[in-house]
Amino acid sequence: MAIRFKRVQRLCDPTNKEAGKKVYPIISYQYDTSATLDEFAKEISSTSGVSEGETISVLKDFRTLLKKTLLGGRSVNIAGLGYFFLAAQSKGTEKPEDFTVADISGLRVCFRANSDIRLFTGTSTRSDGLKFKDLDHINDAKTNDGDTNGGDETPDPDEGSGDGGETPDPAA
Repeated sequence: MAIRFKRVQRLCDPTNKEAGKKVYPIISYQYDTSATLDEFAKEISSTSGVSEGETISVLKDFRTLLKKTLLGGRSVNIAGLGYFFLAAQSKGTEKPEDFTVADISGLRVCFRANSDIRLFTGTSTRSDGLKFKDLDHINDAKTNDGDTNGGDETPDPDEGSGDGGETPDPAA
């Protein structure tokens, strides 16, 4: 497993423009395609004994019920998976009495992962084979030594963890 990241510079305190900047990581998904509902259904059906069609149907029904429940004003807590809830978006007002429903510009679905699936960079996930690939470092190395392998297999600056530096194919 390799988690690809890039470095970005941001203000330490976004409310204070005079505050210094620090470098933070952002996870990059540009080299992979997103997993699909069909892929999940195929994987679940192969391990559960339920047909792929039934699995797709159940997952689609879950999605519909999740939206209906959230719009009904309730949060959804799926044991072992996590907690879904809505968050409102607005520009805000100076005084509470000035705020009206018209000030709400949108809703977004938020998710807080359960501790069973939450990832930590401590020793437990490192021992599970979790590695980080510094895309800025890799891209600098390609520029300096002229390597233009098209990004299919990226060199690992932290080589030596025993997996040969290959990134698993998410479509496999």
